[in-house]
Amino acid sequence: MLMKFSEIVSITGIPGLKRVVGQRQDGLIVSDLDGNNKKFVPSRKHLFSPLESISLYTYEDSTPLLDVLLKMKETTPVDANSDAETLRTYLATVLPEFDRERVHVTDIKKLIKWFHILQEFDLIQPAEAAESEAAAE
Repeated sequence: MLMKFSEIVSITGIPGLKRVVGQRQDGLIVSDLDGNNKKFVPSRKHLFSPLESISLYTYEDSTPLLDVLLKMKETTPVDANSDAETLRTYLATVLPEFDRERVHVTDIKKLIKWFHILQEFDLIQPAEAAESEAAAE
């Protein structure tokens, strides 16, 4: 089954990214991106952040996460454990207008880690491409 970017969430207190496979009144049923390890995660203990609703601060407004990830595909990401200046310099090559005061180094590290996870599962696709693939099913 084809996975969509809109199904991917970040969950507080749980490392990595998860795919939403079901929903209950009191939480979500999620699995690892490879489809293994399905489990229920209660909303009273965890906060869910769908990746499609996340954006990075810029000086003017903000840029959706998917747009940033698509730009990252055109570059070679630095190591997520690089020093702060290297991480900021890298993000400046991808998104020159990012707000250096509101985008923290920990955010950049998480962005790079997420990029590698999503790239492994080929989930970084332009919205139009994902929609046309879904329509073809």
